[in-house]
Amino acid sequence: MQSAFGTPNTTDSDFVALLAEAPTVSFEHESQDLDLMTGQVGAAPETLVGRRKATLTFKLPLEGFVSGYDPTSEDPGGTPAGDEVIPTWFAMLANAMGSNNSAVSSNANFLRGLACSTSQFTAGGMASGTATTIVCDNATASDKIDVGQLAVASASTTSTSPQIGWSKTKSGQTVTLFEAAKNDINDPAANLYGTATAYASSEVSGTNALTFRWTGPETVFCVELLDAVCEKARCTWNMGEVPTIEFTYKCYNFQLNKADGGLGVPKAYNRIPQLIGTANARTVLMAESSTQCGLEDCAWEWSATLEDVVCHGADSGVSAVNIVDPRISAEFSIPHDSSDNAFDSAGSPATVGQHVLQSAYERQDRMSVGVYVGSQVGRIWAFLIPSGTIPETPNVSMRDKTVAYSVKVQAASYTGDTSDTAETTLTSPIDSIARMALA
Repeated sequence: MQSAFGTPNTTDSDFVALLAEAPTVSFEHESQDLDLMTGQVGAAPETLVGRRKATLTFKLPLEGFVSGYDPTSEDPGGTPAGDEVIPTWFAMLANAMGSNNSAVSSNANFLRGLACSTSQFTAGGMASGTATTIVCDNATASDKIDVGQLAVASASTTSTSPQIGWSKTKSGQTVTLFEAAKNDINDPAANLYGTATAYASSEVSGTNALTFRWTGPETVFCVELLDAVCEKARCTWNMGEVPTIEFTYKCYNFQLNKADGGLGVPKAYNRIPQLIGTANARTVLMAESSTQCGLEDCAWEWSATLEDVVCHGADSGVSAVNIVDPRISAEFSIPHDSSDNAFDSAGSPATVGQHVLQSAYERQDRMSVGVYVGSQVGRIWAFLIPSGTIPETPNVSMRDKTVAYSVKVQAASYTGDTSDTAETTLTSPIDSIARMALA
């Protein structure tokens, strides 16, 4: 992380290796081609070369908490026993989405994930529960869960059936989940586990610029990409696959550094498992109680427009970058089923009318999208769009021999969370329009 836009990070110990695919790097210059009179037939005129910029794109499989994570002695966002608990990719995502960026005052804070909203481990913290509630032992235990955070209860650290859900309301010792969890623990001996949540917030205006080093096996092989600001983060969540995320950064300068090359071994983190039922994977649309099946071509995306603040005196010609119109969406294709409803123009079920998805688009009905997976604590991942709208016509195509709709759900305004404690939208995910979490 840079201390400021226009101030590249040059501290070698601040850099960490990412377990990603080889990046795609595109160098660019602003230039002008004038048809100058060279005085010689066939001689090409010179190109007037302006400022430098670059685009950096890389993809990595989703990582959970640090390998060997001991939730009983280290918390996400807290001082770790060894390597940081929260993986770097997640700190990068929180930075891009906004989260609580004002809590990040240094590179160490950034890597620790202090922009994230975190909860802490409570031994035997559950008193009882249902698929939609976690009743804590006491108010002290419930205070460790903020509304908007991912909440996880499990009989043990090694249990393969944790209860995973998003806290929606909190009253006394009772935390009510946004939608029913797949597993209902209801065990007075169960523990509450630490989670980290990245969320959309107004602090996206405080996104921190990053310095990247693209290095090779020799000391002289190092290209530095400076003043990097995220333009897009796109995550896949296809059935049977390990979820991945691809970041795209706009970089406002680049340079060759022949002193800081060499390879670095990434720190070891737990891998988020493939999205299948034995790893507790499920997708829930419109907060229904059952898992939605048949989804393909699944993606989650955060993107924004970057507006340059130009300055003749700045090293790169840009003194700051404004993050304009950040948007978050989920995309998928879903087959047309014989049980799908039709609705009339008033939104009532009818024999003749618009398909449920077309009706939802025309009437701008709200729908939620929740995705969960986790085989055990340390390897849990989830995201939620609590209230979304369909921004474009759901089009049809043939999936093999089945008619399927291509659907995009865009995060819209949401104010459905409630709490009897001190959560605010400045420091927690309460009422956030979109969240992603690890546990």
